[in-house]
Amino acid sequence: MLLADYGKTLWRALLLAGMMAALSACGFHLRGDVQLASQLSPLYIADSGPYELRSEIRALLRSSNVKLVNNSKQAAAVLTIEQASPTRRVLSVDASGRAREYEVQYRVRYRISRQSAEPVVRNIKLTRELLFDPDSVLALDYETQTLYSDMRRDAARLMLQQLQALK
Repeated sequence: MLLADYGKTLWRALLLAGMMAALSACGFHLRGDVQLASQLSPLYIADSGPYELRSEIRALLRSSNVKLVNNSKQAAAVLTIEQASPTRRVLSVDASGRAREYEVQYRVRYRISRQSAEPVVRNIKLTRELLFDPDSVLALDYETQTLYSDMRRDAARLMLQQLQALK
């Protein structure tokens, strides 16, 4: 009985080790592990754009051990959020002319300025659909704000992926 339990435990350990080896061999790494080019470090995030987006980017960069500085003169690169705007438009209406479905967008335009290269301007556009239930009018505002928050987080992750791709 004891030998059978040992065999199962050994088998599970070998299976787990094999799966981990396969994941590492295919290049898998946890999201949030950002490796920026040396030309982007240390990085300064300019005080432009919405505070929530800037703080989201700062948190992601800090969790990846990217060096951030508080002065643009000390930085090798400057990240400037030129525009970040949420919008909402009606997609469909019911027979009474009331909105039933919305399209929610979050657009971001940012610029990365490096000492050794021309500034790079990038745009991000995220779109989600939102169904409106006329029986729960108060929930629409909460759901819209939740979508904007999720889209802001996604935009920050996309910005970091784009920065990671810069050479």
